[in-house]
Amino acid sequence: MKVKNVATYLENAALAHPNKTALIFENRGQWTFEEVEENVSALASALLDLGIEKGDVVTILLPSSPEFLFSYFGVLKTGATANPLNIMLKQRELSYIFNDCQPKVIITTPEVLAQVESAIANSQLVDTKIVLVGSDGLGQRKDFEVFEELLKKHPKRFESVEVQKDDVGALLYTSGTTGVPKGVMLTHYNLWTNARHCADWAETTYKDVGVCALPMFHAYALSHVVGELWMESGTLVWHERFDAEKCLESMKKYKASTFHGVATMFYAMLNHDRIDDYASEIKLRYCVTGAAVTPVPILEAWNKRFTPMSEGYGLTEAGPVVTMNPLPGKGVQKPKSCGIPLVPEIEVMVFNSDDEPVKAGEVGELVVRGPNVMKGYLNKPEETAETLRNGWLHTGDLAYYDEDGYFYIVDRKKDMICRAGFNIYPKEVEDLIYTHPAVAEVQVVGVPDIVKGEEVVACIALKKGRKVTEQEIIDFCRANLAHYKAPKYVRFFDSLPKTATGKLEKVTLRKILEEEFCKEERNMK
Repeated sequence: MKVKNVATYLENAALAHPNKTALIFENRGQWTFEEVEENVSALASALLDLGIEKGDVVTILLPSSPEFLFSYFGVLKTGATANPLNIMLKQRELSYIFNDCQPKVIITTPEVLAQVESAIANSQLVDTKIVLVGSDGLGQRKDFEVFEELLKKHPKRFESVEVQKDDVGALLYTSGTTGVPKGVMLTHYNLWTNARHCADWAETTYKDVGVCALPMFHAYALSHVVGELWMESGTLVWHERFDAEKCLESMKKYKASTFHGVATMFYAMLNHDRIDDYASEIKLRYCVTGAAVTPVPILEAWNKRFTPMSEGYGLTEAGPVVTMNPLPGKGVQKPKSCGIPLVPEIEVMVFNSDDEPVKAGEVGELVVRGPNVMKGYLNKPEETAETLRNGWLHTGDLAYYDEDGYFYIVDRKKDMICRAGFNIYPKEVEDLIYTHPAVAEVQVVGVPDIVKGEEVVACIALKKGRKVTEQEIIDFCRANLAHYKAPKYVRFFDSLPKTATGKLEKVTLRKILEEEFCKEERNMK
């Protein structure tokens, strides 16, 4: 069955609004839809000349940039598979991914060329071509193609290749916070429908202007931001890295109607010295937070000053958006909830350990079914079968729903702590600690304990100028939670480790704490 190539929504925008601004990029300039489409088409033509065929993998190892978007849509136009990667990956990680997906072309920068070449040398790639965005400092080397030169000498018109429903458009590797990265295969059908559904949910029009500083390689950025806005010829204002003041200034300068971010971004903006001045001048129509549940104090502080943020839930395997709270004025927004299914075509349920539906209020695993759900994991048939069993995507997230059909994420199944036989959901403890006036960031993790199996540790970064002791935090928790849920230990950090999207992550914390507590356990023996 033929479906729309994802790149056609950019083609449509260029036909409908050729002279409208499509992209404004921090310190780089701006491009109309016609100019973006011409760059994308030129790259697609260049890729064909480099031998790329439908179904081949093209790795995009670039920072967020105009060239990233030209590359992504250029690859999609050819019917090849775009493989966007985090620019911060190191040689060992790249070698694993290159061996797994076997890219025919790698588009990258001189700054990380040494990492890429080392990764290729330590993998099984044969005749992979490298395209560099810029070639400063590389002298007379001729063993790569220069991105800018390819754009200059190739045609600026290229009609998107026809694709079938199961043709993979993007191969997105999970962050690896749970172990070995898995290549999530999202088809053109997955990507198109999720972007279309996001635009429908947001009621996007060509008048919308969105400010964003998410990393472009992430599904949240590609579908929920780029797709949502460009599907209806909206304008993107992008920052390579998040800076609270720069994003607030962009919202003000370009009269933004939307901002997409994560909780840590909203928190940073709320702590800007002139936040109330900005709030009086910025008139957002809607804003979106995702990647992790936003603590209620941040939600409430933002909603006092700006249009209420709509919180949602998604995962790479689902294209990524699954649920959203309604737009302001379009329905009830519930704090702590990740909302209702994005559209009726996306089915969401909660299953028990026997894969049977549970009643409202009961905690189980969140499962998803719909046109947004991935084709599977590359080269991992057993994990694909387990994750997509019985036609449902098993997310690994513990959740429940209320009588109104709103969903609430409780925690990751694997993050649950078992302390002396009691199950503890870290998020419940984190939500409480976030209400303490001295706390800026918190993550709760379990560590090995010789007596109780696991013990609870709260890892905290304090607000600037605030002080609090370990015992005060423990007492605060015991006063508001069952004692078995309260942390036994508190560890303070200047800031907590985060993923590339700004989401707080537990893996690094676990490694630090396990080293400390396992050492103590060995000493006891």
